[in-house]
Amino acid sequence: MLEQQRISKLANQLNDIRLARILSILEPMQQHIFRLIPYLLHHNHSKLPGFVSQDTPQGIVDFSLDPETNDACEVFNFQAEIKHIAEPVFEGIYAMGSVASFGHSRHSDIDIWAVHRPDILTSDLELLRTKLDKLTQWFASYDLEVNFYLVHPQQFCREHKHSDQQQTLGREHSGSAQHWLLLEEFYRTQICLAGRAVAWWPHVKDLPELLHLGDVRNLDASEYFSASLWHLYKGIEKPHKALLKVLLLEAYASDYPNSTLLTDKIWQKILSDDFSLENDPYLVMYYYIEDYLLKLNDNRRLEVLRRCFYLKCGLKLTFEKHKDDWRAEKFKQLVAKWQWPNTLLQMLDQRENWHCGQIQQFNNQLHEILLSSYQTLLVFASKQGLSESLKMEELNILTRKLSTFFHKNDHQINQLRRISSSIIAEYELTVIQSNRDGHFYLYQGALNGADFIGESPIYKATALSGLLMWACFNQVAAQKTKWYIAHDTSKRCKKLENTSKRLLGLTKKLPTQNKVSKKDLYQPWYYRQLILLINLSADPTSEWQGQELMIDVLNANIFSLGRKKQNMLGSIDVLSVNSWGEWHYHSFKGKNAILDALTFMAPGLSRADELLPIEVLSCSVRLNQQLTQQIERLTRQILRLTHRATDACTLLQPIHIAEKRFGIFINRHNAFCQDLQEPKSFYQRISCDQLTELPRPEVCDDPHTCAPPIILDYAAMDAIQYFLRQNGEDIEVFVMDEHNQIQHYVQRKQPIEQLVSTISRHFAFNEITENRGHFNLPQFFLLQRTEGKLEVVPFGMSAEEALSDF
Repeated sequence: MLEQQRISKLANQLNDIRLARILSILEPMQQHIFRLIPYLLHHNHSKLPGFVSQDTPQGIVDFSLDPETNDACEVFNFQAEIKHIAEPVFEGIYAMGSVASFGHSRHSDIDIWAVHRPDILTSDLELLRTKLDKLTQWFASYDLEVNFYLVHPQQFCREHKHSDQQQTLGREHSGSAQHWLLLEEFYRTQICLAGRAVAWWPHVKDLPELLHLGDVRNLDASEYFSASLWHLYKGIEKPHKALLKVLLLEAYASDYPNSTLLTDKIWQKILSDDFSLENDPYLVMYYYIEDYLLKLNDNRRLEVLRRCFYLKCGLKLTFEKHKDDWRAEKFKQLVAKWQWPNTLLQMLDQRENWHCGQIQQFNNQLHEILLSSYQTLLVFASKQGLSESLKMEELNILTRKLSTFFHKNDHQINQLRRISSSIIAEYELTVIQSNRDGHFYLYQGALNGADFIGESPIYKATALSGLLMWACFNQVAAQKTKWYIAHDTSKRCKKLENTSKRLLGLTKKLPTQNKVSKKDLYQPWYYRQLILLINLSADPTSEWQGQELMIDVLNANIFSLGRKKQNMLGSIDVLSVNSWGEWHYHSFKGKNAILDALTFMAPGLSRADELLPIEVLSCSVRLNQQLTQQIERLTRQILRLTHRATDACTLLQPIHIAEKRFGIFINRHNAFCQDLQEPKSFYQRISCDQLTELPRPEVCDDPHTCAPPIILDYAAMDAIQYFLRQNGEDIEVFVMDEHNQIQHYVQRKQPIEQLVSTISRHFAFNEITENRGHFNLPQFFLLQRTEGKLEVVPFGMSAEEALSDF
């Protein structure tokens, strides 16, 4: 009994210290708001923030009103009272994560776990979610970012892991990807704001006054794989934060099954009455990873780790106002031990002023290390298998999202991830084309000749349009930016500069950070925005001597102009934002550039909205209006045709180019171009700008002899897709590989869930030995009939969940 009292006293002492630390970091008004968190969850009143309905559950076990909360109520004119709740809905309210630790700064968010009683109704959960969303918005109005998480007290128990009440995967929720590792982080960082104290120390007795969520010492090794995927996903937005978590997973895995959890390290120090900064959960995590990397003699990753740790903590030792921070003295000791020069400290403290090259280099370093750690964890996980708690549909969503970000593609534009929001526009940018590989390289400043010696490019692309798109979409270029092309005329430089300004004007209209739903990731990509740059690289109009007025009067064809049948289109660059959130550029040159561009765009157009925003920017010396109008009109015509095409017919759009006549053939799933120079009698019925439908045989409807036509709507290059149809005890399986080739087989007497798990594991861990891209796991769909109509449904995902952002 005495030992239990001592343990409870130590745990309460730690809680009080952490609570004091978080309050010391917050501004005075934020302190009041923070203290109101339990009060607003205990009460439900129409005059309080977050009110949804009189039916919203309320109450926290053992809630009491302290003087500080009473003061906060007075500040906001809330009635300070303790309402007695017979059956409180919350077991306790807890802050967790970096809050009150070395890793928390004035700009950090605060994560709150609201642990509810186990018997709550689904309808009541929805009311609570709505209330918490409203409270998040209210806190944000006072510059305090608070994220709430509803937690079932048994969600970490094995028998509860597949409960319908479990939080699904989302932007801020790890879903089934983490269980024990998430709980372990909660145990070592939590601060009880109200309700039951958490039973987090080793060998704790099952006492009714404590909240028991589970024993993390039973950590499932198979969880390392899915947890690493989750933190890589978080690393898309904040790679310097994710790197710490991923390296911790790697360090844990290296000692498995004899890993010493950080939770236990912290508790051992508490038993020795060590409540010093040395026992800070974030600092303890850093020391643990540091020891691991030192054992490996991995000085490169260790240096990057230290910089990420320093940046995450948000302290700036070279700033006078930060010298009174409670962490400053300890950080000075660390920096001295690391032998950091003052120039490095100044560089890190000036991160808001980092230029685009520094940001790009740092991002590349982090991504390389993240992928390296993932590969190490993948090898470890291959021996353990996939976690039983991991939902395969969530695994597929995670890997698809990661693939869109980490997949190497020469035509994909990288989005710069800044450590802090800042203006990174350059005053001067110089482009040079390499004689060796033909690629285009972008440099800071106005460079020429010997100026390039010792300088590193900030970006490279296979086409000039790629540099333009990267600079404009990432705000590296601004309206005042001067552009130069090495060894080229001032006229071309001016043309590039004008194009940049016009492109910047368009980027303001584009949702470059467009929302991506889970449904989007489960489907082939389609265009959300299109920008076409005309004659950027090659401009035939510069040699044209005709009169532009006559072109308008005669409604002449700019692809076959005048007696000489001249094609006025020399190049066309397609800049796109797609439904997966990716930015791409593709460049087409030569006499058939328009044909190549239109047939290339057709698949993305076929799935796009009929009102797809299409902007055409002509970079020509002459005929700008005519080129813009005719190319936009033709592109929109192809867009319409892709929507009209069916399984039963192929549509044809004829185009005259120079002295030749071509046709773009469009069916429901494909587009191709054909020379019509020697037309057969069938084509003699076709006149310029007319449309002809070509009948084709009906696609076979027999499911036992061919694949259902509907699966072709989901065809996506470089993706492996499984379409599953239940047939009694058997499963019909249609597999579409990376090249859209289809195979068909029947799986006898096996549940769909087991089949999906087996296939997913095969692809997840065969990545180690096979030459596949990172995260190239297959997608799974169910073939179901609704009112007699065959439909394709993403495996394991509700219609509502499919529309949620990810």
